[in-house]
Amino acid sequence: MNAAIVYRSRTGTTRRFAEEIGAHLRTLGVETSVASVGEADRTAMAAADVVLLGCWTNGLMVVGQHPDQTWIDFARALPDLSGTKLGLFTTYRILTGSMFGRMRRELRGRVGAVDLELKSRDGSLSEEHRTALARFVGER
Repeated sequence: MNAAIVYRSRTGTTRRFAEEIGAHLRTLGVETSVASVGEADRTAMAAADVVLLGCWTNGLMVVGQHPDQTWIDFARALPDLSGTKLGLFTTYRILTGSMFGRMRRELRGRVGAVDLELKSRDGSLSEEHRTALARFVGER
């Protein structure tokens, strides 16, 4: 099994979260690549068994959370990933609010169901995240 993790980070917190997700997937025996939206290989993403897409939470602290424009542009240019197992992740300061809904909206028509949503305030991977990731990659 292989996974592509693609993120958009502003301060480094989302990058750190993406790298921790990748490191954990590797401990589960999943061949994993981690790249920013600017460096991601869309062809490799389309060939991956698992794709996780992440972005920092942009918005007014408690309302109007959304991905930033760079992530939105990246999402709109994705190849068809409808046959790929897909997860989303975000980092935030106070609340994620509508973040996952807005991410799903930008991906509509290019992906199937979103099978996992992870969020972290500080970019660290919790035991709950580890369990969810193991279940996510273990389900076929």
